[in-house]
Amino acid sequence: SLVLLSNVERLYVDYQEQNWNLRSGRPPIPWGETITWNPNDIFNTYDFLDFDYEERPGVDGGKFKYLLDDFSNIELAYATKGNKGGSVAAIKYALNKWGYDMQIITGWYHNQPTIGAGWAGNIKEAGFKGEVQYFIPTQDSLPHLNVTLESDYMFKKGWYVNVGLLYTSQGIYKPVDNWDDIHLKFSPKNLMPTRWNIMVAASKPFTPLFTGSMSTVYAPGTNLLIIFPTFQYNIDTNLDITLVWQSFFSQFQN
Repeated sequence: SLVLLSNVERLYVDYQEQNWNLRSGRPPIPWGETITWNPNDIFNTYDFLDFDYEERPGVDGGKFKYLLDDFSNIELAYATKGNKGGSVAAIKYALNKWGYDMQIITGWYHNQPTIGAGWAGNIKEAGFKGEVQYFIPTQDSLPHLNVTLESDYMFKKGWYVNVGLLYTSQGIYKPVDNWDDIHLKFSPKNLMPTRWNIMVAASKPFTPLFTGSMSTVYAPGTNLLIIFPTFQYNIDTNLDITLVWQSFFSQFQN
């Protein structure tokens, strides 16, 4: 037997004038400022474990962007996943102040109001980024808070180091009974199944063609540990070979 599968990942119309831009169809709507976890990305949740697809997926909807000046703009976006998947509608105000790119977000996520903010800048030579997103409780949904802080630094010998912290208020904070209690299917509310999460990543190009990296995520309380080294070698122009290893460890209740 034979099975054929096709998927339209990104297909959209883009129209631009001097001060505004309109996209409609299935575009990506990336609003995050940080790298690993993005609470502000209520349209496109980034899966840092998906080594085969490192970008945000497209969504059925569109966005309108208006430039206020050289340092600020407003975006309105809407996306739907059909009758069962719900819809997302939000507005973002972005500006640059004190050397930082800042943004404020408010809108509706599946009939639940939400508000958030993010920033990206530097403290001396180290990058400093953060995002916060709060889902306001309703009669049918509980309050939920996601907060992430992140810093990265490039050393002179080529080492790149990135450190991140994630807090999610509805995450678990004790050892689980089995693996089924750990849901690694990410969404804007479920950036991680655990409440506190610490990430440390390092990478270095050992030669112009060979690069290695190591990322580690640890969740205290649950004692969940994720380790995933990656090695990449450039065989030819536009052709790389990558070796990825992902290991998951967790403490279980007796």
